[in-house]
Amino acid sequence: MIRWLVRIVVGLAVLAALVYYGARLGDGPLGPIPGGPLRAGELVSEPVADWSFAQDVPEIELQLASQDLSRVTWILVRDGQAYIPCSLGFPPGKTWYRLAAEDGRATLRIEGRRYPVTLTRVEDASLEQALRAEAQRKYTRLPPTDAGVWLFHVASRSDGAP
Repeated sequence: MIRWLVRIVVGLAVLAALVYYGARLGDGPLGPIPGGPLRAGELVSEPVADWSFAQDVPEIELQLASQDLSRVTWILVRDGQAYIPCSLGFPPGKTWYRLAAEDGRATLRIEGRRYPVTLTRVEDASLEQALRAEAQRKYTRLPPTDAGVWLFHVASRSDGAP
């Protein structure tokens, strides 16, 4: 009986590893599992001045130009400007926010359309408070913020490269 239980546990671990690493070969993330580069969807080359269309979009996909990985994240919109929040402590082990602070070139996929953007870290306490209120309105359950939260302002980029 124990032998079968060990085989089942090992089988499940192998299956989980295959899904996790297999997701990196696909187009975009699989839920919370990081995926491959964002390839599908119309590439929007016109600059976006008003991101209000994303106000009620719950989740978007984000790929940094410096990585061949994409991830699911939140988007917050205030006065037509878009922001990407990043809780530093949840889930543990994430590092994309440091890379984004160094080189903010990225692609967002929102409702199937890809937008080349530049992410710029914002450090403004009053804006952080306003966006926290927007996040509570939009998401109700927020991740723990004990380790801090970084905010990135989203600006269109016209070169079209990922």
